[in-house]
Amino acid sequence: MAVGEQSDGAVTRALRVLEALGPGTRKLAEIAEAAGVTRTNAHRILGVLTDAGYVQPVGGGSYRLAPRSAALGAALGLAAPRGVGEALRELGEKVGATVHLALRSGSQAVYVHKIDGPGPVRMASSVGMHIPLHCTAIGKAVLAAMGEDQVRELIADTGLPVRTANTLADVAALGAALAEVRARGYALDDEENEVGIRCLGMALSRDGVPGGGISISTLTYTTPREQLVGYQPALAATVDQVSALMS
Repeated sequence: MAVGEQSDGAVTRALRVLEALGPGTRKLAEIAEAAGVTRTNAHRILGVLTDAGYVQPVGGGSYRLAPRSAALGAALGLAAPRGVGEALRELGEKVGATVHLALRSGSQAVYVHKIDGPGPVRMASSVGMHIPLHCTAIGKAVLAAMGEDQVRELIADTGLPVRTANTLADVAALGAALAEVRARGYALDDEENEVGIRCLGMALSRDGVPGGGISISTLTYTTPREQLVGYQPALAATVDQVSALMS
């Protein structure tokens, strides 16, 4: 068999394993049977997909799709966890602002849901859009939930690209900001990613792993910082609700 045919076969088997996972958790034997591969091959493929961030072992020989798979689905317009959209819509109506849900995908995050706020002005964000971690509320919340060594590794790979005059482009300054996020439990993007936009964000956790986050996004000229911070209890309640739906 030619090398190209071997590669195509490997890719096809990996895709079948991903399809076999579906929602919820599944045992190795179930995955292998559904994908039409041996348990040995299924275990090897799952290991590769786990290392790449698309699959998450949950103990007892079971696996489930990791946030990066959902982020990929979002990029393709396919991600729509049941009940999540309604929870985000309720939050948006309660605070009268734009609400985003993003899932981590490698060194970035991807918007999975967006609920537009009231009024004629619409933010440029869209489902499937990739956002940086170091200068967004969701991203900083995710980074703050990670270990310091993981954060340093990520920054070494991506750097700290400047988006606005407020972007924290210094490692020490970002580290101090993340310490504040850990202490208070929420993150702020104060025109750090986009001029005129201020966001409040909190991380979503799955089994203690920061897989993404939810943010409330406002226009700086309509919503003072203090008012936005006052939305934190409502945001926290939605984060708990969505975390349970996505577990």
